[in-house]
Amino acid sequence: MNTEKLNTAGLNTVAMLEKQHNWAGNYTYSAARLHYPETVAQVQALVRASHKLRVLGSRHSFNSIADSTEDLVSLERFDPVGVIDHERHTVTVAGGVRYGQLCEQLQREGYALPNMASLPHISIAGACATATHGSGDHNGSLATSVSALELVTADGEVVVLSRDQQPDQLQGAIVGLGGLGVVTHLTLDLLPSFQMRQNVYENLSLAQV
Repeated sequence: MNTEKLNTAGLNTVAMLEKQHNWAGNYTYSAARLHYPETVAQVQALVRASHKLRVLGSRHSFNSIADSTEDLVSLERFDPVGVIDHERHTVTVAGGVRYGQLCEQLQREGYALPNMASLPHISIAGACATATHGSGDHNGSLATSVSALELVTADGEVVVLSRDQQPDQLQGAIVGLGGLGVVTHLTLDLLPSFQMRQNVYENLSLAQV
């Protein structure tokens, strides 16, 4: 891999001399390098120059699905600001954006997501790609909110799939487990902003429960 060429193009690359772990601490990543691209063009260059590459999200997987023996990519340095389409009631965000980051912006704009990750720091692309969280028949997994996605495929080309233009392909690509390419941007459905309340009952007896 021509790391020097990628670095001169502004790509931040870190040699993983000190091994990193997932959030639970039960898995140690084996990749040689961790890259932090900030643009789609940098992702394209990295994909074309790499032999083995996977995308690292917020590291909430218990297994090796996000690991590579050579290169890892993190999208956490992409622009975190979402682009809201007020007519279509959608927001387009970079794949590495965390749910907590996005929802602060949406709340200011009067919007909310139909469903949320259980933790605010989970990455949106990773949660959707793994079909994370389902909250009942009428409130599907986080992936069901995706109306379009942009990904960089293995040949370095950018592919955009949308619910309007390629509904069947989109449905097959959202929960892709990273196998179709690097998901750089997603478009999510929005709802008007709402408030939620949690009632906690402490020290209940078994009979009361």
